[in-house]
Parts: sequence; structure tokens; C-alpha cells
Amino acid sequence: MDDDDDDLSNKRLSELTVQETQEVFKEQSHESILPQTYQIKPSLEEKFKEVPVKEIIRNILTETLGGKTYEAEKVKKLTISIANDVNTKIKELQMKRYRHIVQVIIGEMKGAGVKSGVRCIWDSECDGYTSEIFMNDYLFCVTTVFAVYFY
Repeated sequence: MDDDDDDLSNKRLSELTVQETQEVFKEQSHESILPQTYQIKPSLEEKFKEVPVKEIIRNILTETLGGKTYEAEKVKKLTISIANDVNTKIKELQMKRYRHIVQVIIGEMKGAGVKSGVRCIWDSECDGYTSEIFMNDYLFCVTTVFAVYFY
């Protein structure tokens, strides 16, 4: 039975025209495989969008800190909670190939100034950041999100 099947398939191939035969073999050859492409930078639609991230930060800060007073023993848990909430909500945006870092600073309003600085090496065409400040009579909070494109 196997010989009959081989004869039948050979007969079918012999009945094909030269062009049809070339098409059959082309479908199975390396010419039919699409070349691999690599994306080095994000497309315009995939670039880091500051506005939705800023809205997320603003909403979480007003919900979490609205009406709160500064209590030194609770600040550590509060900063971790805010960072986790922001992190979770940003993941829902599904920014392709972006890694993000959330930094939360909470301080007491006593009239003293605060200075802060950040340094990092990144690609200014792909990477970005946004920041939001919350203040009431008792405390201030600065939340910053850094978005780094993963090459």
C-alpha cells in the first residue's frame, strides 16, 4: 500500500506544471519564512505616556492621603502602600517593554524646605518620567514614576 501511495503522489507531482511545482516547493523552502525583525525603539503609539500615569498618581494620592495627618510611625507603611498601588495601576496600562520605578517621598509640613535630586543614565528618546505632588496642612508627598524602555 505504501508503494501505491508513493506512485500516486509521484503521479500527481508529474501532472503539475513547472510553475505549480515551483510554488509547492517555495511554500516549503526558506523563501516562505518571513525574516525576523527587531524593534530597537518604541513606536509612537507605544511610547511612555505621562498623562495617564499622572492621573493614576493623582487619584491614588488624593484617595490615600486626603484628610490624613503626618504620623512618623505610619509613614513607612504609607509610602509602601502608595508605591504598590501606583505600581499595580500602571501595570494595567500594559506599556509594552517598559519597566517602571515608583518613588514615594512623604514629609511633614513644618515650613522647612526640601531638596531632592536624581541621576540616572537613560535614552531620552525612549525613557521618561512623570511626577505628582500632594500637599495638605499636615504633610506633603512627592511621587515619581520612571519608565525605562527595555531593549
